[in-house]
Amino acid sequence: MPPEDLTSAPRNPKVTATLISGLSAYGRLYGLPNSPEQVQGLLSTLLRLYLPEEPAALIDAVAQQVLDGLTADDLKNAIVDRATSALAKETHRWQQHLAQQAQGILAAYMQRYTPHLTPEDFRTIVTAVMPLLSRAIADHRPLTRSEALGLISQIVQSFDVNGAIAAAIDPAYLAIAETLATALAQRPMAEAVGETVTAYVKSYAPNLINIGANLIAAALSAVLKNQVDFNIDTQLSVIDEKLLIEQVSFQLNILQQSPPPSKAAWAIADQVNTAVEQYRQARKREGSVDVTAGLVSEDGLSISSPLTSTRQLGDRPPTGSPALG
Repeated sequence: MPPEDLTSAPRNPKVTATLISGLSAYGRLYGLPNSPEQVQGLLSTLLRLYLPEEPAALIDAVAQQVLDGLTADDLKNAIVDRATSALAKETHRWQQHLAQQAQGILAAYMQRYTPHLTPEDFRTIVTAVMPLLSRAIADHRPLTRSEALGLISQIVQSFDVNGAIAAAIDPAYLAIAETLATALAQRPMAEAVGETVTAYVKSYAPNLINIGANLIAAALSAVLKNQVDFNIDTQLSVIDEKLLIEQVSFQLNILQQSPPPSKAAWAIADQVNTAVEQYRQARKREGSVDVTAGLVSEDGLSISSPLTSTRQLGDRPPTGSPALG
């Protein structure tokens, strides 16, 4: 789902100059990638490290503005000082750290589960790794959309499959690789849930910006009751709810990729709306609660909503009770 439009905000000349100077310093120290996605990811990291309190959506918008207006002469003529050089070095360290962690998880997954992947499958797996990075990195700085897309592009472009198959694996990565395998096994269900959330938002909440954990949980509950309509294997009975919500939230909120809803998703969106309305009515006496908002942790990767359902997904709620309880 797209964030509010921040691209019309006036550009701060000092911030722009710092970003261009930092990018120029990065290019002189390490070289710049050819991929626009990776360059925008660098700009986002530079800005996030320079102004750590700014919201992710604004960081992405400013990085896009700077990239759109960037010329070769801007980089050539930029004044690089000690501060922007240090910023470039910190950006490189952070991006290298993220890449190393992601590659470690991928290597563990490939060694344990599948050494042979098509390019399309590999990109899908790399994307699924992104929400799992918070399990591997000690510094939980939030990834912005631009950083995530840039990191995906970088790994897809540079990952050494043969080296990964032969590499020694840190046991910590094996545990995350197992989680990744679960996430990939749940992918058909996650896609159906993403479609259902998209259909709900388009039909009932077109102005919704952030997709909350509880809304995703409501869609998951509805999809589980209608698996046959989505042609999902009905034997898939064990669902890691938190992991699936994390993956769908990342897809919708961070990547802002809304899958086109299927016919089944449009139909089941009505059930989600009914559940949301029941929940709102049940909570009226407890104050105003927006079930569609939820709470997502600052990194946008892990769910911390107090509204998230804690019941087992295999259990149906008691008759008459709200589906979101």
